[in-house]
Amino acid sequence: MPNPTFFNLPAEKRQQITDIAITEFAEHPYRSASISRIVAQAGIAKGSFYQYFAGKEDLYAYLLDLLVEKKSEFFSLERPDPQQEGIFAYLRWIAEIGAQFEWAYPELSRIGYRAFYLGEYPAAFTERANQTAAVFYTQLIELGKQQGDIAPSVDTELAAFLFNTILSNLPAFLLQRLPEGEKPLPTETGITAALVTDVFGQIVEILEHGMGVRSES
Repeated sequence: MPNPTFFNLPAEKRQQITDIAITEFAEHPYRSASISRIVAQAGIAKGSFYQYFAGKEDLYAYLLDLLVEKKSEFFSLERPDPQQEGIFAYLRWIAEIGAQFEWAYPELSRIGYRAFYLGEYPAAFTERANQTAAVFYTQLIELGKQQGDIAPSVDTELAAFLFNTILSNLPAFLLQRLPEGEKPLPTETGITAALVTDVFGQIVEILEHGMGVRSES
């Protein structure tokens, strides 16, 4: 987390530093992102930067927390009730609203994708994200059982593990799904919102109906 001195800055200056940092980490992988470039563009001394943040990883973790915060706010808009819509329709909504978030916040989304692809999440952030996801999917599966969307015999803990494993590894799968000639440069993801929505929808279809052939009656 940033030091208190960062939050003591005028709101306009905090936003300027944050915006410059977002652009820097969106355009460059973590290892090549430059604090020197950030402070130069922000018009602050490098020593001042270290009064605001413990270091590069601290700034990066702050941006990832900001990504989570913005995404949570975005997902709360007109959020459907899974008890009314059904669990699997709710998961499809997550894919659609996730695509809309990418269009609204392209740079923050790029930072998130790069963190997934290159394994750049700080360890503490990864652990916290996994715990949050596990709780979310556990609650969703239990609700699905209560309202008849998911069979009562399904092991909740195992199902939550499957949901979390599949969906957390989706970005890496999408990268591999691109045709060989369309592999993105290190500074790009090459992933479109439409591709995310399509593949996510197929995943939900498999989770809902399985892969076995259903006989027609």
